[in-house]
Amino acid sequence: MYQTSGLRIIATTAAIAVITSISALSPASAASKYASTDAFLKSKFTDGKFIEGFTPGKADFGFTLEGILQRVALGESKSSLSPAVSYNLENASISGDASSRNGFLFDTKGNLKLGLAGKWLFTSAAAKANNLKLRKAIQGILESKIDNTGDLAPDTKANTYDRAWAVLGLEANGEKNLSLAVALNMSSHQVKDGGFNDGWTLGSGSPDGSGIVLQALAFAKKLANKTQQAKLNSVIKTTVAYLKSTIIGGDHFESYGDYNINGTEYAAMGLTAAGSPNGAIKAFVASKLATDGGIQSPWSDGAGDTYATAQGALALLGQSYLDLVK
Repeated sequence: MYQTSGLRIIATTAAIAVITSISALSPASAASKYASTDAFLKSKFTDGKFIEGFTPGKADFGFTLEGILQRVALGESKSSLSPAVSYNLENASISGDASSRNGFLFDTKGNLKLGLAGKWLFTSAAAKANNLKLRKAIQGILESKIDNTGDLAPDTKANTYDRAWAVLGLEANGEKNLSLAVALNMSSHQVKDGGFNDGWTLGSGSPDGSGIVLQALAFAKKLANKTQQAKLNSVIKTTVAYLKSTIIGGDHFESYGDYNINGTEYAAMGLTAAGSPNGAIKAFVASKLATDGGIQSPWSDGAGDTYATAQGALALLGQSYLDLVK
C-alpha cells in the first residue's frame, strides 16, 4: 500500500488561512465550518466516482477510499456521496469479488490486496454501503490470509498498513477475535525507536505508519482481556512517546527537508485515537488550508493538494478514523 509514504514525494507550502479553534466539531458543525474543504474534495472525484492517481483518467483507489472517509467525516449527505459509494463499494465488477477476482481489490494474479481490502471493508462500514454480501465475501478472503500467529501470512509480504487496515476493517465489520489477534501480533513489529515503519524505510519509525497503527491498536484494545490490554497499552505508550520525540516545533513532522503534511495528519489522528490529542498539530494542519478549501502541500504552490486533503479532514476536526464507526 502506498499510503502516505508514497506521498512524501508529493507532499505539500504557504499558510493562507489559520484556523485556531482546537475543539472537536460535530458532523453538522464540521459540514458548515469546512464546507469549502468538502466541496474541494468532492470536486476531485472524476464524474463523482474516483480520485485520479498520477496517470490521468486512472483511479487511485487507495486515496479514493480515504477521500470517501473524509467526506463522511465532513458530514456530506448520503445522496451526495452516492456516486462514489456505488462505484467503489457496491459494484463488484469494479472492486472485484470472490469469484471474479479481477477488480481493484485484487492484483493481476488474483491475489487480494490485503491492506486495500481492509480499507475497503472499513470504508464500507463507515459509509454504510449496501454491499453486505460482497463485503462478507471479501472479508472471508482476508480472514483466510491470517495465520495461526495472528499475522498476515508470510507469502502476502504484508507491511504496516496492511496489518493496520486489516485490524480496522475486520473490527468495523464485527470480526473481533481475528482483529484482536492481528493487533496483538502487529505489536511485535514495532521498531527499536518505538514507532512503526512506513513500509519503505523498514528500520525506523514514521509518523504515518505510527499514526495508522495507533488507530488500529486503540480500536482493538477494547476487545482485549487485562493481560492483552497491558501489552497493547505498553505499545501505544511507546508509540505516542516516539511521535512526541520526533515532532518538529511541537506541531508537525518533516521529510525530504520540508513538512510532511500527510504524515502529520496521520500522526494527529493516531494521537487522538490513543487519547493524547495535540491541539498544536490540529492548528498546524488548519494553517495549511488554502483559499480553495483544500489542504496545501510543500509543492502545491499555495493551492489545495488532492492527496493531502483526502487524508486530512479528520485531523482538521480533531478526530480519528475511529470516530466514523462508533
